[in-house]
Amino acid sequence: MSKHEIVAQVNEVNRISNGTDFQGTLISQCDIRIDGTFEGKLTTTGKLVLGESARLYGDVVCRSCDIWGVMEGKLLVKEVFGLKKSGSITGNVGCQKIFIEEGGVFNGSCKMINDSSFEDLKLKLS
Repeated sequence: MSKHEIVAQVNEVNRISNGTDFQGTLISQCDIRIDGTFEGKLTTTGKLVLGESARLYGDVVCRSCDIWGVMEGKLLVKEVFGLKKSGSITGNVGCQKIFIEEGGVFNGSCKMINDSSFEDLKLKLS
């Protein structure tokens, strides 16, 4: 490993807490948990979790994602997308695996992808 290589720590999580509004672009190599409101573009090589009070409006690229809150926009997931019973998404999703709990609301389309199509779609969202 080189001296300048950045290694994400297991316990490193970026958090937007309930009562916080964020507008803009967020790029991270760590997991992200949102309980507040996010509007813009979000990219992470980690996992994205939207808590029950979360509201996300925009485009997301992530490794995996669990939604308990509300999302409107495009979602590109490299691995597994989970829509929980209290979750709601309006928009287009690209993922390798998906599960939707009873009660979860999905309005949009889902395209099943592989690693190479993930990279192609990621470039189009950039």
